[in-house]
Amino acid sequence: MRLDELLQGKEALITDLDGTLVDLGINWDSLRERVRAEMGWDHPLKPLGPSIPKAARNKDEEIRAFKIVEEEEIAASSRADRNPRLIEIFEKIKGMGLKLALVTLQARKPALIALERLGILGFFDVIITRESSLDRKEQLMMALDELGVDPSKCIFFGDTPWDLDAGRELGIKTVCVGRRIDGCDYFIQKFEDLAVH
Repeated sequence: MRLDELLQGKEALITDLDGTLVDLGINWDSLRERVRAEMGWDHPLKPLGPSIPKAARNKDEEIRAFKIVEEEEIAASSRADRNPRLIEIFEKIKGMGLKLALVTLQARKPALIALERLGILGFFDVIITRESSLDRKEQLMMALDELGVDPSKCIFFGDTPWDLDAGRELGIKTVCVGRRIDGCDYFIQKFEDLAVH
């Protein structure tokens, strides 16, 4: 898929992080198991972040559970490697005059570590993490607001049905990465597959 065609008439690009820009190698199922075991919960914890406040019996439990998750995220983010292909794509996006935002259900610290190690942190105008909101639609609304861009002038890259639903509800064209989800506007196997030449 050609990047210039995809971004024609657009003013901003918003992307998710893990599973979309990079696979950080977190085994989410085993992490859910670990949280359930350590917290003594039987909640399915899907999606993980938004489920924690629902499963927690009090604020202390919620904080403890998020600490377990953040430790895993930091370890995974610290293994990310510089990605020249991603850097090339983001240079092209910026060269086209688009604004860039990241929305992630990860904590801010691991998200910044991952972006720094990938070599793309400096490209982002806005970074929204789970500290701001655990709801993807809310995160997208915050990003649009901070970017000062209309949803119709934006494109969003995500990898889950929740990403697609949030994008669709807000009227943002959505690109599914890694798996084709019914109703997505576009599909690519990997973010790096975007053609810049």
